[in-house]
Amino acid sequence: MSIVGDRVVSSVLTVCCLVVTAAVVHRELAVGRRNPPSAHPPELVPDWQKLRDVGIAFGARRAPISIVEFADFECPYCRRADSVLRSIDAMFPGKTEIIYVHFPISGHRFARPAARAAECAADQSKFMQMHHLLFAKQDSLGLKPWRGYAADAGIPDLDAFDRCTASNVSIPRVEAGIAAGNALHVTGTPTLILNGWRYFSPPTEQELAAAIRHLLVGRGLDGRRRG
Repeated sequence: MSIVGDRVVSSVLTVCCLVVTAAVVHRELAVGRRNPPSAHPPELVPDWQKLRDVGIAFGARRAPISIVEFADFECPYCRRADSVLRSIDAMFPGKTEIIYVHFPISGHRFARPAARAAECAADQSKFMQMHHLLFAKQDSLGLKPWRGYAADAGIPDLDAFDRCTASNVSIPRVEAGIAAGNALHVTGTPTLILNGWRYFSPPTEQELAAAIRHLLVGRGLDGRRRG
């Protein structure tokens, strides 16, 4: 066989190998999409209602669906979860209440100061506005002054806000959130508890919506009818 013929055969074999490999990879990815690895199923947390006293609530009061969220303002996954929860709130108007529980991660430099800023905003009834703004402008943490966040959030008394953020006094709700998270062995953020059902990895918007529909017809996430 000529040198040219050898090269042609070699090229054909290489192309065939690449095609077969691509087909196998595509098949494996397709199987993975159809059958994702099994995750830790949600578990019911006893006395979860006590977390209402630890966090700060916004959304519909006395709503049939309560979502407790242990979160950190510097956590990028929490930023994503905030977007999901806002979509869920729009999807189920008047049906959901969000209870935000502070759980700043020690490795996040601006997490505690951001939690303080949110609580200082809460002193002027602007927690929800500051909460959403901190996540929306998360990339500016450490670059944008807290007063700038406060002005954007519509906080009326900026001087009082400045005094609050400059204080070294610990904030009870932040410390209580950390203690509650440690008691529940929370190891990452966001951790969501939906009407008492704790997720061990963040659910997608579709998964969360499906679970809420399940709960609204009186069933737990284990399939059993509740109450």
